[in-house]
Amino acid sequence: MKRIFITGGASGLGAALAKQYSSKGWTVCIADVQKEVGEAFVKELNTQFNNDSFFITLDVTDEAQWHEAAKEISDRWKGLDCLVNNAGVASSGDIDQLSMQDFQWTLDVNVMGVVKGCYVFTPMLKKSKGTIINVASAAGLIHAPSMSAYNVSKAAVVALSETLYAELDSHNVHVSVLCPAFFKTNLTQSMRATDKGGIAIASKLMERSKIQAGDVARMTYEASENKEFYIVTHSKEKMIWRLKRFLPAVYFSQMKKMGNVFKSKSKGKSA
Repeated sequence: MKRIFITGGASGLGAALAKQYSSKGWTVCIADVQKEVGEAFVKELNTQFNNDSFFITLDVTDEAQWHEAAKEISDRWKGLDCLVNNAGVASSGDIDQLSMQDFQWTLDVNVMGVVKGCYVFTPMLKKSKGTIINVASAAGLIHAPSMSAYNVSKAAVVALSETLYAELDSHNVHVSVLCPAFFKTNLTQSMRATDKGGIAIASKLMERSKIQAGDVARMTYEASENKEFYIVTHSKEKMIWRLKRFLPAVYFSQMKKMGNVFKSKSKGKSA
């Protein structure tokens, strides 16, 4: 039975990934800061799939907790086949408005949380010739205005993943980077923003999305099994990413227009 470790796995995309892999016969370890929710979800997984899944409390910013998680997994499973660095947070605001504390918080969770996971678990994955799936975002590929901290954090995850894709190839460790756009999740519950309108817009886009967490999880499973590197799940954002690469002047023109729209809406609310 293959073994997978998913951070931020108690809800949202992490939970959808846990169900997807469980349905394919994998046994799952869920890590999250939501202890009660995580333990209840693991019971649900074990009842539905009979796969001996278990839960670990993990703050991804705490390196010591990462080492403790690795020890527990090594003691229980004697190895690991797939690491999914899914835990993440969101923030929005202009560069001169978002506090440095919130900017740093975004980087600590979204970037260093992923770095620490790769650092701690890569030795184990080298032995199993396993897989790393780093969850970035379409924001790691296309960079909308007023999202500097989030964009920077997710672009860093893409860069780290590209590095490890080449670096770990000789060890037969495959790396994928997942870059979804909006879908219904609980990300906005902890989102830090300088303007509440930013949270409202994000929530509305999530609600309107035709792609659900289960769809993203299924696409991730299939792409990873096929050894794909970039997993871009939303067709519109995939098109914008291609536009950026091949027609950058047109892409930046659209980004500037978006920035002007954001500014006009902000002025209208403050008037």
